[in-house]
Amino acid sequence: MRKTIIATVSIMVFGMALVFFIHSAHNRFALVINEDGKTYQIDKRSGKTWLIEGDKKTPLDAPDQPRPKLEEFEMAAEDLKNLQVEGRIRKGTFFGKLYNGTGQPITRVTFKVNAREADGRLRWSRDFTEGMFVKPQTTGRFAITVTDGDDVGEVSWIIVKAFTRPLTNDSPAGR
Repeated sequence: MRKTIIATVSIMVFGMALVFFIHSAHNRFALVINEDGKTYQIDKRSGKTWLIEGDKKTPLDAPDQPRPKLEEFEMAAEDLKNLQVEGRIRKGTFFGKLYNGTGQPITRVTFKVNAREADGRLRWSRDFTEGMFVKPQTTGRFAITVTDGDDVGEVSWIIVKAFTRPLTNDSPAGR
């Protein structure tokens, strides 16, 4: 009886391990389609990436090497007018959406946030910087933890600075 139970459990464990390895082998690669219509195959285990064009599969150079850090620069004041923000403070978090109406990606934004008491007196005024990646003509979300943000009355904000860098074509995400 005891040998039968041990044999049954052993077979079940072996079967589950076999199913796991078969599943992970068949679920190893992901296909990603970029905004410009290019198709990439990504190996989930190694991170290697191939560009697929028709029947041709071209490996991308050194995907295991870190990408060079692209220099970011401040956007011009006239470009800030093309950024639209919807936000609010709730339970100690300033969160919302940012629409990038420019032709450049956004990598970082500095907000000036003013929180007022219910009677209209200024409670605090602070600058918050949030790193985000928002492609041109798209919307991104942000969430910034704030202290003394409970039970505020009116909240107003403006974008003080925004930073950008060139888009890359080598990455499936455009980053």
